[in-house]
Amino acid sequence: MMKKLIITVRVNEYVSRERNKHVPFTPDEIADAAVECRAAGASIIHLHARNPDGSPCHTPAVYAEIVGKIRDRTDILIDSTLGVHTVKEDENRLQHIKLMGQKSRTRPDFAAVDTGSTNMDTYDPETKTFKTVNKTYINSTETCLFLAKGMTASGVKPHLSIWAVPFMRMTGALLDMGAIHEPAYVQCVLADGWHVGAHPGTPRGLEALIDFLPANRRIEWTVCLKDGNLMNVAPFILERGGHLAPGLGDYPYAEFGYPSNAQLVHRFAELGRAAGREPATTDEARVMLGISKET
Repeated sequence: MMKKLIITVRVNEYVSRERNKHVPFTPDEIADAAVECRAAGASIIHLHARNPDGSPCHTPAVYAEIVGKIRDRTDILIDSTLGVHTVKEDENRLQHIKLMGQKSRTRPDFAAVDTGSTNMDTYDPETKTFKTVNKTYINSTETCLFLAKGMTASGVKPHLSIWAVPFMRMTGALLDMGAIHEPAYVQCVLADGWHVGAHPGTPRGLEALIDFLPANRRIEWTVCLKDGNLMNVAPFILERGGHLAPGLGDYPYAEFGYPSNAQLVHRFAELGRAAGREPATTDEARVMLGISKET
């Protein structure tokens, strides 16, 4: 039997509804999306807290409200952000994880750790200029260790985001020193359009990352694609034993008629089934990723 497919749905990031009207903002909208995506075949939801107007929200109480509402309605695994470049201080980035970790009902199962630094600016070829010139996402070695150890102490598994080969090498070092525990959950971040801070969303772009997966380690790896259709590289991912992380937070999927997150998950679940990769249930994903079940 082929390996089950873990689908992580990236529901909102910090994108606006101008891209797709189905991007969820409020805790209730995010919880609704979680229920619908779980039914469609996702076993993990990655989320960013948002204010009612869609702006970024970093209030720990709002994160706790979102997680609690999801827990009340579905068993989907929950993966929380740390704020990317919108929150700079390490302690503040981890604050909502620490507070949420005090109670199992509002504690996420994962939180993201980007194992290196990258530029987040996008290039506009029409004007031959960058839209911004100072969005650098800084993650020093000190930061990576602080976040990984703080999450582990709070009972939250680090979800490691990999933007380039040095990020993968840092992951190997973190595993080697025991700062993160196996099985590791690694997300390869690809980018199309004019986001130049990541590898391109092609089989070659991805292969350049997974060729450097730490050897002889238990790792489950998934792939997201910013500003591009993950379907274009999904067959290669499925063939190589990876997992899929689509979502409206990365791309509006206009070519699919601007679907909801759940409709998008359904498409990728069907693609997995056609390749012999049945979507994993939440309990199956827990086993694959080493996540204990709260009692």
